[in-house]
Amino acid sequence: MSEGGIYTIVIILVILLTVGIMSRGSCVSREEARQALETQGYSEVEILDHVWFFIGWRGCESSDAAKFTAKAQNPAGKKVEIFVCMGWPFKGATIRSK
Repeated sequence: MSEGGIYTIVIILVILLTVGIMSRGSCVSREEARQALETQGYSEVEILDHVWFFIGWRGCESSDAAKFTAKAQNPAGKKVEIFVCMGWPFKGATIRSK
């Protein structure tokens, strides 16, 4: 195999790996975000949005895979809009208020 062919294969593998890492948030379901909120005492949970690309630039940590925007009733009984930042496959959920 020529040197140019090896470089081409390496570049393709790097691109595929990057795309795979960036899109892992598509594997996190809305139901997992809902369960995380309910576990922390939120009720009447409505998931409004699910984003999974460039999460570190959207208010979550770079180790997170997905960000959910939700409306819910907090444990004090107030309606709030909150974010759920979730990792995949090993990191759990972080709930952030606006």
